[in-house]
Amino acid sequence: MFSQASEYALRALTELARTPGDDWILTGQLADALDIPVHYLAKVLQTLARRGLLESQRGRQGGFRLAQPAESITAYDVVRALDDVKALESCIMGETECGDDVACPLHKLWKSVRERFVKVLQTTTLRDLADFQDKRPDSVRLAAVRDNLRRRFSDH
Repeated sequence: MFSQASEYALRALTELARTPGDDWILTGQLADALDIPVHYLAKVLQTLARRGLLESQRGRQGGFRLAQPAESITAYDVVRALDDVKALESCIMGETECGDDVACPLHKLWKSVRERFVKVLQTTTLRDLADFQDKRPDSVRLAAVRDNLRRRFSDH
């Protein structure tokens, strides 16, 4: 249901929401922690910065961070920034005319599923996703990855 870009964005922004303070996070750190191709993630994060969901800063001390509190960014905001959510309104069977008046065989089912899906996206915040991840055993912790990187580079 999501594009690859939206999936990566939700994963990355969830980790940013789990990061304490206003730390700038490098794309490479996120990509390594989440096992996402760094160049693809960079393009996704740049798009989200242009759309106002992230702030970006160049340089060694730069990176990305959420532009708003995690409580005020919904999963729908993230998906809408990258995908055409109008596609959710198209006929699941590809019919050119499909609506309540002229329906395909799956119209009623798809309409119900679509409405619930969109509602969940609109009411689920990055804070919700981050809190859920915090409760999962062995979930990625970007803060731990960053600490490892700092130790590794300070030893040299």
